[in-house]
Amino acid sequence: MATFTEHLRAMGAEGVAEVLHRRRDLAAPPPASARALAARASTRPSLDRALARVDAGVLATIEAVLVLPGPVTGDAVSQALGGRADAWLDTARDWALVWDDEAGLHAAPGLAELLGPHPAGLGPSLAETLARRSPEALAELAAELGCATDALAARLGEPETVSGLLDRAPAGARAVLEALAPGPPVGRTPGPGSPGTGAVGWLLRHGLLAVGDPQHVVLPREVALALRGGRLRPQPPEPPAAEATPIDPRVVAGEVTGHALEAVRLVGTLVEMWGAEPAPVLRSGGLGARELKRVAGALEVTVAEAAVVVEVAGAARLVTDDGEATPSFCPTTIADEWAQDDAARRWVELARAWLTAERAPWLVGTRDEAGALRGALDPAHRRPWVPRLRAAVLGVLAGADGRVDAEQVHAVLQWRAPRSAPTEHAVRAVLAEAALLGLTGAGALGEPARALLAGWADPDAAEPTPGGVTPEAAERAAAALDAALPAPVDEVLLGGDLTGVVPGRPTEALAALLADTAQVESRGAGLTVRFTEASVRTALDTRSGEEILAELAAHARSGVPQPLAYLVTDAARRHGQVRVGAAGAYLRGEPAALAALAGEPALRGLGLRTLAPGVLVTSAPPAALVGALRAAGLAAVIEDADGTVVHTERPRNRVRLRHRPPAAPDPELTRRRLLRVATDLLGVGTQADARDGAADRETDRDGTDGTPEPSETLAVLRAAVATGSEVWLEVATPGGPSRRRVKPLRVDAGRVRVLDAERAAELTVAVHRIADARPVEAPATTEREAWTDH
Repeated sequence: MATFTEHLRAMGAEGVAEVLHRRRDLAAPPPASARALAARASTRPSLDRALARVDAGVLATIEAVLVLPGPVTGDAVSQALGGRADAWLDTARDWALVWDDEAGLHAAPGLAELLGPHPAGLGPSLAETLARRSPEALAELAAELGCATDALAARLGEPETVSGLLDRAPAGARAVLEALAPGPPVGRTPGPGSPGTGAVGWLLRHGLLAVGDPQHVVLPREVALALRGGRLRPQPPEPPAAEATPIDPRVVAGEVTGHALEAVRLVGTLVEMWGAEPAPVLRSGGLGARELKRVAGALEVTVAEAAVVVEVAGAARLVTDDGEATPSFCPTTIADEWAQDDAARRWVELARAWLTAERAPWLVGTRDEAGALRGALDPAHRRPWVPRLRAAVLGVLAGADGRVDAEQVHAVLQWRAPRSAPTEHAVRAVLAEAALLGLTGAGALGEPARALLAGWADPDAAEPTPGGVTPEAAERAAAALDAALPAPVDEVLLGGDLTGVVPGRPTEALAALLADTAQVESRGAGLTVRFTEASVRTALDTRSGEEILAELAAHARSGVPQPLAYLVTDAARRHGQVRVGAAGAYLRGEPAALAALAGEPALRGLGLRTLAPGVLVTSAPPAALVGALRAAGLAAVIEDADGTVVHTERPRNRVRLRHRPPAAPDPELTRRRLLRVATDLLGVGTQADARDGAADRETDRDGTDGTPEPSETLAVLRAAVATGSEVWLEVATPGGPSRRRVKPLRVDAGRVRVLDAERAAELTVAVHRIADARPVEAPATTEREAWTDH
């Protein structure tokens, strides 16, 4: 029988490169030889990672290869799985989880240990359970069944034999076996005098049950398979079908475009907000709960939605920790570049950032294992599996023609990756975030998001990389969204009741003007705003009243209504009646008005004092004084040394970032690199084998007697278990290293069970005590020191 190393070598460079492409952990760092690759591919972390990526059908196929009596063939596996295992077997081979030779199919070394003592809910084989019985008991049972003792396991595992024995078994025996047959195969031994004591005793005597320990019995594997009708599971594995509810594409497109534009607006508002007043960073990192609530209030969204907006802005590198002595979250220079793009490309940047971000916004506000509150943008709360989850959830929607609810998506993901299936709560959270950001509409995947998913740079990678959407796919997604967006409207309908209505999506210039001069009352198919004295007063900080009216008139086909013109003119006339300068700051105006201000309770904290009639001074800076006066209802402005009103600009705090994240890797370049790695390792392994004079001599690649890697030692032991061969085992003992010739029987749970034929004893050795393991063909010293196991 060939070894796993020989199988990998026989695959050739192309085949090994495909394995490395699917199991990226095997290529980092590049293995030195085929033997090193086999050892690495047999380690528990690598196997666990691979099993987390295969579906329930492939997992059932691997279990079948492990538990079916040998030689295992593809037809036997297919029959055990209901006649549909061919594609699953091919996938298992592609992932180097199953391999075959002239002796049949084999599971990769280490899988039996990883899947536990009861794969597919089946117990030990009859050969193992009968080996624990006395020769007299075996001879008696063989005589009853009319077969030789060495053929007893095969006869007892036949379905006809199991059925015949149960036909004459005492009452309750069949019920005991049927209860254990679906798995797990372990049951509690009934106590003396219990109703089932006689039935269990009869089953034990006839080999249909075996003693697991003094308190438990176990159902042998072949007996369980006979009770299951020869199938691995009572029900063959069947992938669930996601039943989609048809949705009008126009409804989907309408919701997608609306949510996409709203997401862009929310992130842009956050950038402006933190540009004017950066948000403090907690000492433990991240954004505080109070600040997040303030953001939610300013954006007029829920706290959960605000967490998504903040996390997406951070993932897109539009905001970041400025790294100052008193750190705060500020917009970056990338945010200025982002703001210059059109709406579709801004959305694509946000969607790409969300897809590849290793962040879970739905966990913000929950508590971690230590009881600490999880905050938004906390660098300690990375979740590397989140990008894969998002791609998987949206992938289910991409394969459906309509709306799919969260329960169905969760069921599909449980099938696709049973060993790493997400919780239904996480699936619902991803769907909610996708809807908020405009990737889905009415529960169905939008065309822009479909274009992004089609360009996922490396769907077979173990972990998606930042920027994992190709530039071509990003352009297609932007074009799809741009085509679905309604044409922008550059006109506002101004009413005599101080309202304005934009019948559609406003242009960038009109939206900026209305954001400065009015308050938004509603958003939807159109935009409704209301002009107030406070909103106009804010605009007067950056422009004059005449400029405001001129800009409004340029966008209003019917002109500016008289009430709005009066509002702007009156606000401009009174704007600056109270003026602030630097003292710290001074305040001047009508003496009578200022005399009342000096005693105003709301302004006591400013420390105002009279400098001259009509002049007050304070130690507060001018900006703080203006803010306090406006909060008290006074239209204060700042003037310079000559008394000229200073039109201030909003502060724009920025953090300069040098580079954007790296672009998505080229899949073709990646495959060529992996092919080069495969070619190199196969070449090195062949040269080493030629020097050693044997195909699989388990020595170091350079021919020295250095200490092997633990993974290579385990590979040698597992290969010996599979082939039934002997090894020289060197073990560390208190008296120094000792060596003996043994036959490994099982590698499981950090321990190795071996048979020392010379002493006729079975021993169990902890793996961490094993210093070396080499096949008996390898040179060995004659020293045979006694050692015991602990």
